Amino acid sequence: MLREQDAGVNQAGIAWISAATRDPRDTRYTWLTSPGARRAADTGRLFDAVVVRADLGRAVLALLVAAGAPVGAVIGEEHAGKWAYLVGPGSAEAWQGAVGPAEGTRYHYVGHGGCLTLPGPRPHPGSSMTWIIRPGLGTNLTCVTTLADAYLTAEADPPRGRGASGGS
Repeated sequence: MLREQDAGVNQAGIAWISAATRDPRDTRYTWLTSPGARRAADTGRLFDAVVVRADLGRAVLALLVAAGAPVGAVIGEEHAGKWAYLVGPGSAEAWQGAVGPAEGTRYHYVGHGGCLTLPGPRPHPGSSMTWIIRPGLGTNLTCVTTLADAYLTAEADPPRGRGASGGS
């Protein structure tokens, strides 16, 4: 799964992720001519997002991969130091029931009525926003309860080094 990332988002992934944008047809056209272009997507219809610090996101991904859990699309934003895991729409109650409230900078849940910036299917080299796990690789969404379990495990044993103090 991770070794396939260099190829960019495949056609199935482009079709799925563009459907979340306000004008899917225009998005697909834009991505044909400028595959690194970012687009805004409304959350709450095809997916919601759980946004976490990048260091915690890396630890969560390592736990999910080690457990053999299916991992959906994940977006990384280097400058902001954040990762966004795409989860099923309407999963806020299940997520918050499992991990508790979003106090301080623990996480940010983006659901119905929200908006998420998406990287293009082939982000420009050096772009701060990339697909950590691209859509169209078998599963597009991470199970919110599986993600919550990995998140709680990673949060209980914070990553060492950069960002471990909780700031971003």
